[in-house]
Amino acid sequence: WLPEEQLEMFRVDGFYSIELSPELKIIGVNSNMCLTYNFFLLLEWQDPGTELAWLVQELLASELKGQKVHLLSHIPPGNDDCLGSWGREFSKIINRFEGTVMAQFYGHTHNDEFMVFYDSEDKDRAVNFGFVAPSVTTYTNLNPAYRMYTVDGGYEGASYRVLESETYIFNMAEANSAGEATEPEWYKLYTATQDLGMENLFPQSWDKLVRDMATDETLYNKFFKYYNQDVPQLLRTKYDIICSLVTTSNLDRSKCEEILGPAP
Repeated sequence: WLPEEQLEMFRVDGFYSIELSPELKIIGVNSNMCLTYNFFLLLEWQDPGTELAWLVQELLASELKGQKVHLLSHIPPGNDDCLGSWGREFSKIINRFEGTVMAQFYGHTHNDEFMVFYDSEDKDRAVNFGFVAPSVTTYTNLNPAYRMYTVDGGYEGASYRVLESETYIFNMAEANSAGEATEPEWYKLYTATQDLGMENLFPQSWDKLVRDMATDETLYNKFFKYYNQDVPQLLRTKYDIICSLVTTSNLDRSKCEEILGPAP
């Protein structure tokens, strides 16, 4: 679906940008440039492929035109599989262009998560956030899932913010029991605003959700059900899960300590 110019850039560098309209640009960020077991980073680790410098120029061009941007990537920048220095510099870029980057979409963990970005000066102010979508693959011991987003767009002056997020799954154990002749039954697991008690999907609402879950065990248990695609398993502690929601560089876990206290 990419035009030839963007396709050629993707073949060479693994990242690209494409203007869907004068109002919206899509930028594909190649997170292999921060992957800790990408051994080629030993040869060029500061800004591999000059991707971050390129990203700044793309965002600046959009900012000057009043154009909004959605970022597509794979590894969340705060994940342990991403170089902490890369995540730190990427977070600075998101902070600088908070009025341009309207949505971020990630995967990699296979769990249903999100991450909140904070102002580098006023560290209590949430400036952006990223969706970390659940996986269709069942690795490990999960139900297949997919996500649908409602975006404010299609008219002059639209914000291109995500207004709603709906997640669907099917029960893998039941599907296997039913046999190959029976199609799996997909159903809606949850709607973000309704089931997580959120006023909207702005960064400040995600920050509030994290803080509420730190002390409200009922709310956290509901989120944990969604986090695991409705499969009861305890592979990570509550501290680790909530900490990942407010970490955008694994070099800095200060927000975890602020909200949750010292790591156990």
